[in-house]
Amino acid sequence: MKKSARKKRMARKILLILCIMLAVYIVYLFCKAMWYGRGTSEARTAPGRIELSYEEAAADGSISFEEIAVHYAPEVHAAVNVLISESGKGDFISAVDFDGDTSAVNNWENMASYPLKAYVYWSVQETDTHYFIGYYFYHPRDDAEIWLDRHENDFEGIMLAVPKAENGFAPPVCMYTQGHGGVPFYGDNMTMTEKSIRGGPLALDGDRAVIYITPNGTLNNAGHSIESDAGHSTYWSVGNSGIRYYHGGEAQVPATFKGDYNDNPCSYALLPLKDLWIRRNGPYGEGGVFAGFGAFHGDNYRKNAANPAWGWRNKTVYGFGGSFLSDPAWTFSRAVEEYSFSCDYLANEYADWKVSVRSVSGADQAFTLRLWQDAWQIAADEWWSFERTESGEYTVRICDADRQSIWAAAPPNTVWKCEAVDTEGNIMENAVVDWEAEFLDQ
Repeated sequence: MKKSARKKRMARKILLILCIMLAVYIVYLFCKAMWYGRGTSEARTAPGRIELSYEEAAADGSISFEEIAVHYAPEVHAAVNVLISESGKGDFISAVDFDGDTSAVNNWENMASYPLKAYVYWSVQETDTHYFIGYYFYHPRDDAEIWLDRHENDFEGIMLAVPKAENGFAPPVCMYTQGHGGVPFYGDNMTMTEKSIRGGPLALDGDRAVIYITPNGTLNNAGHSIESDAGHSTYWSVGNSGIRYYHGGEAQVPATFKGDYNDNPCSYALLPLKDLWIRRNGPYGEGGVFAGFGAFHGDNYRKNAANPAWGWRNKTVYGFGGSFLSDPAWTFSRAVEEYSFSCDYLANEYADWKVSVRSVSGADQAFTLRLWQDAWQIAADEWWSFERTESGEYTVRICDADRQSIWAAAPPNTVWKCEAVDTEGNIMENAVVDWEAEFLDQ
């Protein structure tokens, strides 16, 4: 009996100690949430937002893509979760090589020891009718309370569709964003095609998009997904912590992130996405940014789990690997009905291949097409429309009436295949598909 009583007393003591330890930890988290991120008393000069007018940009007789990226550089409201990832530091935006080396496999560890100066990557592509302007946001950690949701490196982005105008800059008409493969579209009075997602209105400050980046965490709307700031989703942002990043041309480290975004401004500088794009084909592995085409090199929690823009596989019926970046005219035109986007690019340095499908002959029964990138079928049946000519040949269109090509990001050794199949999926031996996969070598 005495031994049993001693065991019970010991168990109660252990339980009491555990309760005290839990209470101390809860108090610690509360204090951390309430006090961390108040900033320092050290004063610093805050540069003003860079304003570049059309007249200033055109003063030398032409307007560069970099000047376009400067004019439309977005305002970013980034929420901060101060309970995880070095007390919120994992929600800062920065450059991939923030630690001074070209290796991405040590970025999770190095985040704690290096200042995360604010950088935003940009890209611009051009057709006859529009500029497509992308901005991309890198974080060393996609962190969460649950370890299954964690991985090293994180890369999300937005794409703006801007009509070309004579003697001026036009405001964006539409934006799509990336978050965990989902691609919602933002704009006013849009009619969406079937299975495309309307995210809501597009928030603008002049010609600049105003966006919201969710913080690290485990909720559905966490993990640095991007939304329009107009009516964005709510998040349990501990201590109401956030940063207002703006383009001031200077890459600053946030001085504070406690309280309202507007009380915590931080200037960012722009970097061309081409700095990363030129490394897409290697060298891979140790000492490199990428582990393979379309995958950052990372080894924390989930191996090589983060993707650059050309590795995003959009979760839409009309999307294909990397089309967020490689073919924005396609991505917009397939989702939004009332906007007309030219299909032919005057400039597109973020595509490796132009794949064209022109006609099918010798098809004596109902058919569709299969388009393969290596062992991956990238085309859905909804892509194709066929018009029979007097000769019995079928002219092929890829969704749009004037489109017979897509622009894709893929390695130079990619094997493409296009074949006609019957309604049961069997290859039609007598059918001849006139098609071409052209490597652009750029």
